[in-house]
Amino acid sequence: MVDTMLLVAFFTATMWVGPFWLLMLLQPFEERTKRWMEGPWFVLGPLVAYLIVLAMNLGALSDMIGDGTLSGVVSGLADVLGTDDGAVLAWTHFVIGDIIVTRWIWKRSVEMEMNKTVAQVAILFGVMLMPVGLAIHFISVQINKDNNTYS
Repeated sequence: MVDTMLLVAFFTATMWVGPFWLLMLLQPFEERTKRWMEGPWFVLGPLVAYLIVLAMNLGALSDMIGDGTLSGVVSGLADVLGTDDGAVLAWTHFVIGDIIVTRWIWKRSVEMEMNKTVAQVAILFGVMLMPVGLAIHFISVQINKDNNTYS
């Protein structure tokens, strides 16, 4: 039963963000995308999955603290992440962060009327490799500002 719950949580977290991400990616400037991205709906699925897995494993939090030293915390974190429960918790945590940051990239790109292709590249990487998506966005914003300053 626990394995089934973990699989459902993993699948829910992963698949829930797909439609939101695709809309931001494929139709970043459309009204439908703006409507879909209002409110917390884009992150609700992974958040619920995370909270369910966390509730099933409240002991994982105390296990991560270890003996209270930095090396104990790192060791405890490694131990927890090495379990199925810990891996699903980490994955849902990543998905939540990725979709929140990607929404921020998308929203800022729309507000700044960023070039559609540049926005799409940043959004693509936002969910796939979030730090790369952020870097692309920050660089493109700076280039956009520099070009507008000297025009």
